[in-house]
Amino acid sequence: MKLERFELERFQSEWEHRVEYNLSESGVEPLRINELLQTQDLKNQLLEIQLGYSQTNGTIQLREAISYHYPGTSAEHILATSGGAEANFLVTWWLHRESPEHDELIFMIPNYMQIGGIWKNLGGKVIPFKLEMVNGKWTPDIEGLKATISRKTAAIAICTPNNPTGKILSEGDLNAIIDIAGEHDVWVASDEIYRGAELQGNKAPSMHGLYNKTLITSSLSKAYGLPGLRIGWIVCPTPEVAKELWTYSDYTTICPTKTSDWLATIALQPKVQSMIEERTRKVVSENWMVMEKWIASNSDLLSGLAPEAAAICFIKLKDGINSLDFVHRLLNEKSVLISPGDHFDTPGFIRIGFGSKQEYLEHALERISELLDTYR
Repeated sequence: MKLERFELERFQSEWEHRVEYNLSESGVEPLRINELLQTQDLKNQLLEIQLGYSQTNGTIQLREAISYHYPGTSAEHILATSGGAEANFLVTWWLHRESPEHDELIFMIPNYMQIGGIWKNLGGKVIPFKLEMVNGKWTPDIEGLKATISRKTAAIAICTPNNPTGKILSEGDLNAIIDIAGEHDVWVASDEIYRGAELQGNKAPSMHGLYNKTLITSSLSKAYGLPGLRIGWIVCPTPEVAKELWTYSDYTTICPTKTSDWLATIALQPKVQSMIEERTRKVVSENWMVMEKWIASNSDLLSGLAPEAAAICFIKLKDGINSLDFVHRLLNEKSVLISPGDHFDTPGFIRIGFGSKQEYLEHALERISELLDTYR
């Protein structure tokens, strides 16, 4: 069958390097290698790396560094991948192949549409599980989830902290999802790539350790500000499941790059990871103040909640403003790229990434304001 295009990624890929201002990114301003390697000895070690193939499921050192952040796991529970995109792809492919008699995937909406798109392109049926605005807060529709799960359900796919809303599913939310999944003996796929980019308070709750049929995907791209390394991972409930998924990665990218594997191992060391996380939270909290002020200044045409995590804001446009048209006008008239809510199956919204340098963000927002003036 002909593949359905991944609209968000294609749209970003076509324009992100052609516009003057790109606010379509959902991570923070990326780190430089010099910032990651803070001693001359480490820089020298980088230059001495021989550019051969790396261990195909990730080196033991990398997988041990990942497993440190998931208590109770070991390197054998981890599969390292080429970015979070490959991690999501392998999980979706494996779930579809493992239970062909279960052709339905319950998929959180709004969401980064990759997992749902893969499932559909594999011939499966996608059932929405909605985050809804209730009393001014994004809230998972647990009763709707109960009503849609069935004998045909293979898995429930969630994203927490959520892209594009920045909503963190609480422990109560996660336990409610687990209760439903456990009752029907289905898998939960939990994309946790924004965990560690919270605006305030403790790190967002994880599905890790709560349910024995959970697959967690993440990467260094968002909360770590290291998207160019293209290192992601899958945390599996058992070494056996990790080995099965490893078989699937043998047919895709074979292995992570050797330099990225080495650099990722450094980034995931507890002291370095804490430094990176502190930087990320500083960027997110300081830039949100800029966003909050800008939204308030345009409150006649838009409204947006503070995200609980991630450098993204999902903004509701005034009724009557077509979100897709607005984004295309902004692109063509102001050379600013943002993401339409249509690409998250939620028309009427726009997603603005605010993880860039503050001066860059402010100039881009000025241009968006200029376009908003034409709607007044």
